[in-house]
Amino acid sequence: MADQLEVDLSFFDNSEYEERADYLTNEQLLDWTANSLHFQNIQKKLIQVGAKLITGPRGTGKTHQMRCAYNTCLNDDSLPLPIYVTFNHYLRLETYLHNKSNALDIFHAWVLCKISYDVMNNFNVNYNKECLSKSKIYNFIKDMERNIYNDDYDELISTINISLTQALIHRALDTKGRKRAILLLDDAALTLTRDYMVEFFDIFRSIKSIKISPKASVYPGTTQYGPRFHIGQDAEQVSIWMDVQDKDYIPFMNTIIDKRFREHVKIDDQILNLLMYASFGIPRAYISLIRSYVDSDTNKTQQQRINLVIQSRCENIIQEFLSIAEKIKQYGSVINIGNKFLFSLINLVKEFNYENSEKKGDNFKKNIIIGIEDIDEKAGRMIKFLVEAGLLFEMSMVSHGQERKLRRFVPHLALLIKEKALIKSRGFNVSQLVSVLSGPSEKHPIRRKFNRVLPDKEIANIKIDLPECPNCSTARIADGQKFCHICGSELVDGSIFKECMSKKLSELPFTDFQHKVIRISKFKTIEDVLMSDDTIIELKKVKQVGPKYAEKIVNKINAWTNEFLY
Repeated sequence: MADQLEVDLSFFDNSEYEERADYLTNEQLLDWTANSLHFQNIQKKLIQVGAKLITGPRGTGKTHQMRCAYNTCLNDDSLPLPIYVTFNHYLRLETYLHNKSNALDIFHAWVLCKISYDVMNNFNVNYNKECLSKSKIYNFIKDMERNIYNDDYDELISTINISLTQALIHRALDTKGRKRAILLLDDAALTLTRDYMVEFFDIFRSIKSIKISPKASVYPGTTQYGPRFHIGQDAEQVSIWMDVQDKDYIPFMNTIIDKRFREHVKIDDQILNLLMYASFGIPRAYISLIRSYVDSDTNKTQQQRINLVIQSRCENIIQEFLSIAEKIKQYGSVINIGNKFLFSLINLVKEFNYENSEKKGDNFKKNIIIGIEDIDEKAGRMIKFLVEAGLLFEMSMVSHGQERKLRRFVPHLALLIKEKALIKSRGFNVSQLVSVLSGPSEKHPIRRKFNRVLPDKEIANIKIDLPECPNCSTARIADGQKFCHICGSELVDGSIFKECMSKKLSELPFTDFQHKVIRISKFKTIEDVLMSDDTIIELKKVKQVGPKYAEKIVNKINAWTNEFLY
């Protein structure tokens, strides 16, 4: 510990700029909630009877909505009893799929224990079975998420079931004098573990009753519900992602400014409006853009600052999308061709708007919607990934007769702005951009056949990249293949969780001082931190690192881990 540090620790990020609802206090959450018509409609869906699937890309406010509904119901005896559970650590159980024959039983028990623990902890009810005591359920959850499996948990796994969990919730209803319960299941799109995702929605469907209404937050594209779950019949789908062309969009986004920033940040209204459009209906992105603009170099001109902020945002969202190929390697080709497809759409918008502005002059109306016909079946997953990443907004389908269906998409507005696809201008005119974005649009979308957006050569390459046999290097012939068809060796897929755990802390996006703290500490990998019960105590051993700063470093590691594993 000889290499100690001198540093000014006086600066901490303001809570106003926190992008994730997970890290806000209940007071901050309620004080800063944008109480718009859109917000109220989602709240009604969450509180009313019936199963609901709240859908939207990351950052659209699913957790925020659920936590608000939870707090509203918790403090009002006339409303349903709220139970809130997050499953954002699901991928920490992924390794059991590779090394435990009862992986689905472990996962099933973990889900029910997560629900049970919230009920037991908040409403003072218990199971009448020793193996399902509150402490044993807590330890089971903790150990399963740390990959510490113990045969002593076999009794718990074989005992807990849907009926017992429903009975526990009913006892909580009786204790609190409530008529029904809402089960708020956050981060339920377990997209990196298909087997767990199908099992989860079997639980979701089965736990629903007259008195229990489950609600799950999911992604709009790649969430797979399994053969026994039917959207519309088993649950109503509720989209939370706002269309930037909706007349209530700007008022909704303005409420975020009014609640959080208006007193603290003075930004030109035209800049704010452009950032609203550039956030593409995602509140978390809007908060991030505001923070980036406030932190940008004030020696630069206003237009230079906004240009750099949007350019950085575009680089980040594209990099995040391409990183899916690193997590799910079999979709490498799908992701890379999806990126080409996205920029083909952007070029179509750019070409149309340039030609239209030349023809119509002052009467020019923008067009940001592309209607595509005859989409190849192989492209379905590719488009879903783009929608899930928030890069493509899909509007309702238009049918022109039985055989002619037009799927309509809007590419991310930040990308359209960066690529100058909206106005024919050498510069970056904020006022002109806002005027075009807020002005009228062409009545009909830009229409193209799918094979005119992507050439046939690229369409042919939309395929799953199956890994080779580790023994003889022969390519697999089918997804899900268990044994090599040439040498007979067992084929084992790599673990995303293990890859994350082995990540070196030195590669994380820390500040210079935080990197020095990590170098001095005993922690070298993500796994070292997650397996430690005294991380904050260890970090506090570094000179001038107090409990708050140590907690800040731990939160940053946890946030990066959760981002990687989502």
